[in-house]
Amino acid sequence: MNLSVNQISFMNLSYQVDQQMLLNHVSGKFQSGQVHAILGQNGAGKSTLLRCLTKEWLPTEGAVQFSDRDLQSYSYAELALQRAVLSQHNELAFSFTVEQLVSLGFETQQTPWAERQMLEVLQVTDVSHLRDRDVLTLSGGEQKRVQLSRVLAQIWPSNYQNDFLSECFAGKWLFLDEWSEGLDLKHQIQIGRLLRQWAKQGLGIVMISHDLNQVMQFTDTCLMMKAGKVFTQGSSLEVMTEDNLSELLDISIKVLKLGGSDFPTVVAV
Repeated sequence: MNLSVNQISFMNLSYQVDQQMLLNHVSGKFQSGQVHAILGQNGAGKSTLLRCLTKEWLPTEGAVQFSDRDLQSYSYAELALQRAVLSQHNELAFSFTVEQLVSLGFETQQTPWAERQMLEVLQVTDVSHLRDRDVLTLSGGEQKRVQLSRVLAQIWPSNYQNDFLSECFAGKWLFLDEWSEGLDLKHQIQIGRLLRQWAKQGLGIVMISHDLNQVMQFTDTCLMMKAGKVFTQGSSLEVMTEDNLSELLDISIKVLKLGGSDFPTVVAV
């Protein structure tokens, strides 16, 4: 069975809890090989949409399609082979070493994995020196990077190459909810650049972020949500205008082009 996914599309998605409509007929699509952002205020429906796209939650109405198949037709075992999810909160109740926790991600692949792959995953998130540490003794930022390692291990290719021409991530998807929360600026930049590289290697990435400059710098498209509905969707550079951002976030926003930067800078005024 060919599980390669080239596009995720969602049509008229609604999600209701009691009498509250968290998603209200939301439609859109995400292409593989790109980094996509979901942007909006708290309570706008961002995490609800992500959970519906990953089959964590079943929508009240509407449908999600991976490529040409309805999401509901996939078993969770099938989905685990082609998409990984980093939730906003990942609390551990038991003690694991970093290596043991990351190994759980590799075991999801249901095929033997090599020591080389473990070294690669630990290296890209800069936690190699923490390999034998108890995760519970790590700082919040270190734990976040270890959790990202675990998630990456789930979809990590056996033929990984640090080469933009490689398509080693083709057919794989990565969903991130506030992946940079708690990370220092150095690691935000390093991992953000890797996300861009992996997208060029075929990985489809959908991420929720409140960091407007991060979205401007690292993403290809932006889906803006307000009160459970789509506000607008398009190229990040095109839709992240002063007017759109100010209306979306209910504050005055300026988008500035600073010397020495390839991307506009977003500031609140």
